[in-house]
Amino acid sequence: MELKQLEYFVAVADHKSITKGAASLYVSQPTISQQIKLLEEELGHPLFIRHAQGVELTDDGATLLRYALRVLQNVDDAKAEIQGAASSHGTIAIGVLPTLTRSILPTVIRQYQRIHKDIQFAVTEGSSQRLLKSITAGDLHLALVDLPLSDPLLAVETLWTEELILITPHAMPMPPGPLSLEQVRHLPFITMEPGYGLRDALFRMAQARGFNPHIVHELTSIGAIIGFVEHGFGISVVPERTVELEIQSRRIGFVRLAQSNTRDIGMIWRAHRRLPDPVQTFLTFLRTYGWQSK
Repeated sequence: MELKQLEYFVAVADHKSITKGAASLYVSQPTISQQIKLLEEELGHPLFIRHAQGVELTDDGATLLRYALRVLQNVDDAKAEIQGAASSHGTIAIGVLPTLTRSILPTVIRQYQRIHKDIQFAVTEGSSQRLLKSITAGDLHLALVDLPLSDPLLAVETLWTEELILITPHAMPMPPGPLSLEQVRHLPFITMEPGYGLRDALFRMAQARGFNPHIVHELTSIGAIIGFVEHGFGISVVPERTVELEIQSRRIGFVRLAQSNTRDIGMIWRAHRRLPDPVQTFLTFLRTYGWQSK
């Protein structure tokens, strides 16, 4: 069993595809296929179930994955210590939801950089599903996403819970809140496209009250949602502090919902792998930031 074979095996397990795993490592598909075949022959057990859509780990493959991740992490840690890579300098690759890029994440980063002036950030915005894939592929150190989320390859921690409110065109007459979401079931809704947790939250809330929302626009940014609501295309359910400025400036109206409608925001990172020292320091900062008071 060779280190390179374990790297190939983990890449295929991450991407659930030999073709995609090979592409991620810039090697040919036959090379990875041959090395995994040799690994399976050495162990005497199949590691993957092959099917038309890609591959799935067998039980033996899942066992090997746990150990392979530890081996590769130990190698990375050894390199970092010997080469002096663990330091207070570096770039943190972080993923974030569109609803958190307007003020929350920029504020957090600016406050952190006042203390750690040598740390830089590479920020990627995307849906929870996209960010999850980027974490498991190793493209991001951390991501801030909607919860709940469960994946054996991920470490997950809740950071804060935020209230969701109904936003409306400012001129739209609405009964005084708080009101039930069911009272506006006849109105057109604007939300994020599939794959975003905010859209999932809307459907969970509506279905709990016996209906599916009538979606007229599915968008990819909170700014677009606000713009479409402001111009009278429909209503939406969004985090309150994401739209505080628009409410204060009377660009949009809002109504609080009768039931407790919230979503949890948490951070995720790749489990079983040691994070670089700058990322671990930032992780500690996030844990103690005092989110609920912001």
